[in-house]
Amino acid sequence: MIDVEVTVSRGDFRLAVEFAAAPGEVLAVLGPNGAGKSTLLDVLAGLLRPDTGRLAVAGRTLSDRGVHVPPHRRGVGLLSQDPLLFPHLTALGNVAFGPRALGVGRRAAEERARAWLSEVDAADLADRRPRALSGGQQQRVALARALATDPALLLLDEPFAALDVYAAPALRGLVRRVLRASTDTQVVLVTHDPLDALVLADRVLVLDRGRIVEQGPTKTVLSAPRTPFTARIAGLDLIAGVACPAGVRVADGTVVSGVRGADVTEGEPAVAVFRPAAVAIHLERPQGSPRNVFAATVAALEPHGDVIRVRTAGPDWLTGVTADLTAAAVADLGLTPGDEVFLAVKAAEVDVHGVAGTM
Repeated sequence: MIDVEVTVSRGDFRLAVEFAAAPGEVLAVLGPNGAGKSTLLDVLAGLLRPDTGRLAVAGRTLSDRGVHVPPHRRGVGLLSQDPLLFPHLTALGNVAFGPRALGVGRRAAEERARAWLSEVDAADLADRRPRALSGGQQQRVALARALATDPALLLLDEPFAALDVYAAPALRGLVRRVLRASTDTQVVLVTHDPLDALVLADRVLVLDRGRIVEQGPTKTVLSAPRTPFTARIAGLDLIAGVACPAGVRVADGTVVSGVRGADVTEGEPAVAVFRPAAVAIHLERPQGSPRNVFAATVAALEPHGDVIRVRTAGPDWLTGVTADLTAAAVADLGLTPGDEVFLAVKAAEVDVHGVAGTM
């Protein structure tokens, strides 16, 4: 189990977090640049000593008042986007290095290294040096090296970010298989890719400006986001305001109608969340069944898989809302950046959730 309650300051930035993760659970840490993800990793790895608080992994205190276990004695493994393999050692030598550093004999260390190389489907790479390996192969070896010391805590820092579109899915699937088999190892994954979180993580923790702003089961957080950042990485639109009987009222008094969740309290902060595919675009204000209709300006047109994502601008609360249209629909409407349009979203397509604090 990971038990964290720490504060740490770096210049004007202050990280203050409290969370726990169950044994064998994979915890994904998400957040915009500057949110504190790297600072948290440094604290977990022992590279940065907290100002206050306590850190324990698997019942062992790593940091507390008067206690600070140094990095090399923490039993922490790291896999980052840079494999950081020793260039003068073979793949086998790289993986065996950790056990040897812990006092394991050469033969036993090499046996352990071969077993882990086999586990990550890299047994045939044992005699190669890093320069003879592709990026994906190097990451497999780096994963084996990180696990060969039987770490109590494994830190994954954007491990697939530097891989191409073919190598990344293969390694992601392999990491998932290996982690599911290593139930005694605690895992903290830092990533900007929601797919990493969906495939690998049991729970998600979202940081912003050094604070935890969202946390919970991965699918729950990414399907019902409470912050603009989480909505963006989940591919959803989000409008923040205050809960009212019909849905959410924004700063200028506009009401976004939607289906209220059980966690919504009238007069308290709330968000309206909907899919870009649920947004229709019209050149004239639409009439008919009750719906949300907002005047906006086309800011950009971007290819997005099989559709065209239309980014819009308008009042602060509306800027950034997106709509996914087919190429044919964009052509029929003759959309170009700068066009004045109307966005329409049926109330039944909008979910309203309560949030903690102001946004």
